[in-house]
Amino acid sequence: MGTKDRRILEKHEDYMEWEKLSQHCETIDGLTEFEKDKAKRAFLLLRKDFGDEFLKSAFVDHHPICQYIVNLAPWTRKWIVWFAEAIKELQDQENYPNLLCRLKDKEKFGEGLSVLEIAYKLSKTGFRITFDPPINRSGQIKIPDLKVCNDDNGEELFVEVSIQKVSIREKEAWQTMQRIHEPLWRCVPFMHYCGRIHKILAERHLDDITKKIEKTVERVKKESVFHELVIEGIIEIGIAPEHDKEILQKWATERELKVGEFSGPSYDVDEITRTKIKIGDEQRQLPSDNPNIVVVVNNNLFLHVKDMRQIISELEEEVYKYPHLLSVIVSGGHMGRGENTLLMKDQHVYISKTKASLLVEQCIILFNQFCDHKTSPGTITKMYNAFRSY
Repeated sequence: MGTKDRRILEKHEDYMEWEKLSQHCETIDGLTEFEKDKAKRAFLLLRKDFGDEFLKSAFVDHHPICQYIVNLAPWTRKWIVWFAEAIKELQDQENYPNLLCRLKDKEKFGEGLSVLEIAYKLSKTGFRITFDPPINRSGQIKIPDLKVCNDDNGEELFVEVSIQKVSIREKEAWQTMQRIHEPLWRCVPFMHYCGRIHKILAERHLDDITKKIEKTVERVKKESVFHELVIEGIIEIGIAPEHDKEILQKWATERELKVGEFSGPSYDVDEITRTKIKIGDEQRQLPSDNPNIVVVVNNNLFLHVKDMRQIISELEEEVYKYPHLLSVIVSGGHMGRGENTLLMKDQHVYISKTKASLLVEQCIILFNQFCDHKTSPGTITKMYNAFRSY
């Protein structure tokens, strides 16, 4: 890291100041001058909505947005630009403060982010948005995430957005990854690292491995040279200061790793069945006398099942069960690179696009040909275009 970088983001507290984060965008390699300017403006726009003191409490509370703040890779600043643009697009929509409250809450940020993304897409294609509209279903008040209105013809759709909760095995894997990753991200941006964990670890074993990582980090800080921690069948990590980054790169290449990435541990789950169950659960939130959309965010479906036609074939039968569903959309994303893909199977669509250089976003749109409620071609086209431009 250069002198200019250290002068702007020198201390941990510097990451809690919107102005310094904005200024630092000027120093990030991998962004064009236009992208740097957009990133600078994005941080200042977020300060306006979230408030001057938000980042201080966010770091204390371990709010998920901090992961994007401390990671200085170019793609994170592109993500910040997208995040700010989405918020700006939706500020004037009905009940927007409800969404902002979700985004500020560390426990609700994930679901709020998913609602933001879907609402942004629909708004950009011309739908008018209402957040958290109350409805009456069989005498019970339900609150879907969105009501979208096509002002061209007055048609309304209700949308329920849901994140697929993690399985027990995924939760265990995430806990292992989180504990191991924490001492590493705390040394960013002053050190570089990469590695992988080969299996889910029991609590006591995880404690022991975490202590070994902390000692390795301290050695790198003290000696200012590259060090590795390799325990066969369990973990391999390389850590280096800026001037030893080339050694880390060679070490990573030999192990088919990438600097700045940490992977593992793997686990097996039937994600298609879990997605079917989620569709069945979420459709209960929607009115039976109106066409509706269920959106399920399930990153793991796309990671564990590679045959998109198989996914579509199995999920469409679940969609056809519910006459008040116009469509079900399953979306997900992961870090990496991929080809832009558009695949049609009957009336259903699979879309894959690379966003912000390193984020692959995937989406399956399942249309219900047996929906009881007729919807105009204009409304369906708007909805389709919202996700085709994914």
